[in-house]
Amino acid sequence: MKINVGIDLGTTYSAVATFCKETGGVRILKNGIGEDCTPSVICMENGRVLIGDDAKQEQKSGNVNTIAFYKSMMGDPLWSAFIDGKEYSAEALSGIFLKQLVQDVSAANHVEIDGAVITVPAYFNDRQREATLRAGRAAGLKVLKIINEPTSAIIAYGLTSGKDKNVMVYDLGGGTFDVTIAHVSGTCIDVLATNGNHQLGGKDWDEVLFNDVQDRFYSEHGITIADFPEDTKELQVKCEEAKKRLSAVSSTLISIQCDGLLGKYTVTRQEFDEKTENLLYETVLLIRSCFEEIAEKTKRPFGWGNIDEVVLVGGSTRMSQVRNMIVREYGKAPITKDINVDTIVATGAAMQAELCVSNSITLAVAGNKPAAAGTSAPDAPMTLTIRNQDIQDITAHSLGMLALASDQKTYINSIIVPKNSRVNEKFGREYTFSGEKLQVYVLQGETRDPYESDIVGAYSVTGVPEKSKLRVDFLYNSNGVVEVNASLADGRALPVTRETTRETVIQLIERLERERREAEEEARRKSRVEIMLMIDVSGSMSGTPIVEARRAAKGFVSEFNLNKVSISIISFADRLQYHCRHENNSLRLERAIQSIDVDGSVGYGNDMCPIGSESKNFTSNGAHVMVVLTDGYWSYQHVEEQNAAKAKQRGIVIYGIGIGDADEDFLSRISSGRGRKVDLSQLMQTFKEVASSIATEVAAGSLR
Repeated sequence: MKINVGIDLGTTYSAVATFCKETGGVRILKNGIGEDCTPSVICMENGRVLIGDDAKQEQKSGNVNTIAFYKSMMGDPLWSAFIDGKEYSAEALSGIFLKQLVQDVSAANHVEIDGAVITVPAYFNDRQREATLRAGRAAGLKVLKIINEPTSAIIAYGLTSGKDKNVMVYDLGGGTFDVTIAHVSGTCIDVLATNGNHQLGGKDWDEVLFNDVQDRFYSEHGITIADFPEDTKELQVKCEEAKKRLSAVSSTLISIQCDGLLGKYTVTRQEFDEKTENLLYETVLLIRSCFEEIAEKTKRPFGWGNIDEVVLVGGSTRMSQVRNMIVREYGKAPITKDINVDTIVATGAAMQAELCVSNSITLAVAGNKPAAAGTSAPDAPMTLTIRNQDIQDITAHSLGMLALASDQKTYINSIIVPKNSRVNEKFGREYTFSGEKLQVYVLQGETRDPYESDIVGAYSVTGVPEKSKLRVDFLYNSNGVVEVNASLADGRALPVTRETTRETVIQLIERLERERREAEEEARRKSRVEIMLMIDVSGSMSGTPIVEARRAAKGFVSEFNLNKVSISIISFADRLQYHCRHENNSLRLERAIQSIDVDGSVGYGNDMCPIGSESKNFTSNGAHVMVVLTDGYWSYQHVEEQNAAKAKQRGIVIYGIGIGDADEDFLSRISSGRGRKVDLSQLMQTFKEVASSIATEVAAGSLR
């Protein structure tokens, strides 16, 4: 017979249940040894796979090929465990466990499991939920839905009375803690707030005992138990068992043998409670945070006085300190009647599984309807019809995108979907498209600080026509998994691809900042103007001409913002000489100009072709300018004209300025515009005009 089930995939214990239409109730499917719950422990050795009690016994005996508490590491790409010589992720281990669990339960109950709803801690993030989905599918299951464990508990408990009430679920499992508050009205569940810590659970209480025993053993024998893997496994199990005993007795004995030495240590409940008080207080803080979130959302005070019932879920809530804390904070005892803390989550999941395929279920409620008028016998048992849409769950985490703050320097988590929003509720952002693709880095985190967030992935929108407006919608689907969709203004859907990343937020921001710096540097390089100022120092330039040329050159340089311009100072006659290269320091430029003289160091003639010689020596990708000053006829003017033509084709802007006997027609032919021949008295003003022209075009970005 094919059935749909709910699976409570717990950190320490797991349970499977199914809804029976015929009875209107839920049946816990026992495992092969007749137990409701199966330890979430795996042993893999020599190709053999054991789970449950068999694996637990191997763990207790110190078998190093056993593994437990892997659930809390779901979705962590950096975590793995080596078992029997092979490496496994938490996702792979969960898949192995689920497969064996389903096989065991199916055989024991003579059923075939068709579909399954799998529960997760409410505070699981997107990566952890995705990993759970994949683990279920790897086990061969048709995963109908992922549901939050506290919500599942509320479905199992809260819908059975038909009363309006605010219910708090305090869920302390072996490896995770969640608190969820929901309003129950008839058959409707409206989750108001949820909070938790997926790294806090019963194992942390176990660890306190482990460390206490280890410290005592070291004081007595000078040996660290953690250095012996087999003995460590054994002590871990014994500490878990001692924790459970301390809920019923005031003291217990933990004995351990390590390296041939025996240690026996008494632990009292009072000592245990005092050493774990900080762990318990952390759950209190998370409860108070829920109260604050509800108060902020409703704009009304909210506290313990607004809670009608507290339901305990998870095996670790059997600790007396938990129940005492609830009484101390709440003023009343939690609900314990007719609630099995180990199976209530699986029960709710089974109801949800049936809702996934039938959309509604009829639930038989304990107790009878009042007797019909005129009779003494009661009617048939009361029933409730529950619809899938009656259950309104919320998001456990805010969802945002990595963005630059208003200062355009620092990164923030720009919140899009606030925490405690309804699942499947869309939150949109509109964009005007101007590139090849839109890429968004999606983060999960409750604050604007990106370093306190997890990376969901990089989402890319492609296929967008240029200059189009588009809308990108962000939401958590019914599994609590992130979805990103995009559409044009006319409603047409656009393709969205998700790229997962192994980068941390720190690594991502460092990479983006590095890429931004490189892009800015490239932009600066492309926008930078590189000028070659070339001054004729042939014999005819001696005396007043070279003095005025130096004065004009200094005035030329003074016109520029040297943050955007670099200038090379070059003299030429028969040969060529650099006085400075690509300089943007005003003092060094002035010294370079002052060193220009007609001293015969490069000859006294006009044999040099400076444009052809230097047009290939620009270093940046920005604008390139040559300013040439001469006072006479050049020996190889026809060659330089050809060189100038080639330079201008490559985008080099040339200004030819002449004094004395310069050939104005030649200057016009080598120049990008009209060549200029001026009187010596006009040279200073002419250089300033050329500089102003260059600076104006630089500012406008039109110089090429």
